Amino acid sequence: MKSNDRSYRRHLTVLSVAAGMVAWEVVARITNSRELLPPPTEVAITFWEMLASGQILRAILDSSTRVLVGYVVGVLAGIGTGLILGGIRAADETVGLIFEFLKGIPPIALVPLVVIWLGIGEASKYAVIAYLVWIVVTISTATGAREVPLLRLRAGAFLGLSRAAVFFRIVLPSCMPYVVSGMRSAIGFAFVALVSAELIAANSGIGQIIMDSRFSLQTGRMIVGLLVLGALGALSQTLFDVLIARFKIALRF
Repeated sequence: MKSNDRSYRRHLTVLSVAAGMVAWEVVARITNSRELLPPPTEVAITFWEMLASGQILRAILDSSTRVLVGYVVGVLAGIGTGLILGGIRAADETVGLIFEFLKGIPPIALVPLVVIWLGIGEASKYAVIAYLVWIVVTISTATGAREVPLLRLRAGAFLGLSRAAVFFRIVLPSCMPYVVSGMRSAIGFAFVALVSAELIAANSGIGQIIMDSRFSLQTGRMIVGLLVLGALGALSQTLFDVLIARFKIALRF
């Protein structure tokens, strides 16, 4: 039954994409304005030309590297900050308000300041991506740390576990579902931050292609950049789900 459901959803997805492409083609042909909305056939030709020249592959490599580095830094920082805010009440009361303030600042608003501090090199792009990932993972991890069942903590105290043992054997395992959820959500936000950084301060990458195409009114190239960006985000989340599933299977043994 489950395989039938997956097959049905897969076919439904394919039909939905096909219907969307047909509707896009019809609307583009009716409006007949390639500067505003080129048809998907022309976008496909543009993509093939960019692929053959190697431009799109270089952009994917540069953007993926930035996302990976910023994501790893943001996740590590977010887990540490979330455990502190969620596990230590004094820290939450003193630093929590500052974190709430930072949470309201979008990454694109930080780009000019980060460029002044770090220049237009790769460090500024890593910082912008890591910032947003840090925010997302911190919120999820802190929630998990606050939701650790009191019964487990009392059981650890009854067994005479040290604070370090309680942290590693009770608090951290209890937080893991929240941490994993935050890490998965942060993947999409990492690509949002990537575009914020590359649109303003980059000479390569998917965001730079989109911005450069806007100035030259090459709408087809802009759409190619958007489609590639969305595909990278979806592929990254799918890969993350596969790795987590494999990790769960490994833990059973």
